[in-house]
Amino acid sequence: MATSTHVSISGYPSHVLNSLALAGICVSLLVAFYFQFVMGEVPCPLCMLQRIGLMIIGFGFFLNVRFGASALHYSIIILSAMVGAGASLRQVLLHIVPGTGGFGSPIFGLHMYTWGFIAFMATIIFVAIMLVVDRNRLGGQAIHGSTWLASLLSGVLLVLGLGNLASNIMVCGFAVCSGDPQGYILFR
Repeated sequence: MATSTHVSISGYPSHVLNSLALAGICVSLLVAFYFQFVMGEVPCPLCMLQRIGLMIIGFGFFLNVRFGASALHYSIIILSAMVGAGASLRQVLLHIVPGTGGFGSPIFGLHMYTWGFIAFMATIIFVAIMLVVDRNRLGGQAIHGSTWLASLLSGVLLVLGLGNLASNIMVCGFAVCSGDPQGYILFR
């Protein structure tokens, strides 16, 4: 009879790195909300796609933090980062033409969609490195336990996801969004 080896995840360096990555995703989404609600910048449809990409990336990191590193979790992260990078790149290309201006306020000279593209590409590189770091542990060891940080971050990610859903409904209603939203459709 084979027994399963249980290990605690809190001591693994990859657990810490995945927790930090999840925290970074949560901070990125909080910054997006800051620009939306404090600075008054309504997100465009491409911005919303980038936020969805960030949330799914966060979900992949949450799975790694909660259940241990898995090639499946990392593939969710990579595929989501590729979709987010595509949306970001599309927006960069729309505004790179001279005279078209940018969408939203720049941060350190770059617009949020440019930072988004950089972050999505950095995520892909980070996950590729993590796949090498975790290559010996991706074989299915049973993981038990979680940390208070994992619980906190998962709660924050859930609240941010629900907030983004509510935000999208406020901007677009229950229809297809216009290319350049001017305000909140539900408050007109």
